[in-house]
Amino acid sequence: MSLTDKEIKSIANRKYYEKNKDRLAEKWKNDEERKEYLREYYKGNKEIILGRAREWNKRNKESRKLIVERSKRRKLKPFWIVKTNK
Repeated sequence: MSLTDKEIKSIANRKYYEKNKDRLAEKWKNDEERKEYLREYYKGNKEIILGRAREWNKRNKESRKLIVERSKRRKLKPFWIVKTNK
């Protein structure tokens, strides 16, 4: 089985980002130029991204339910915190 150049490059990039993700995350966190580029990218591709998310949600209903349940649990406060704020 022979890999194309594009597949080889994709694998190499994945390995690089996996190896250096912490360093890159720190670098990109403060990179205003990258933030601006991503804002424009998401504005331009909003419908495509939302469509992909809808498709994923349809295909993975059980996973989606788990994600929703986790987020609900995270938002709930323990009863002793709720009572002390009264």
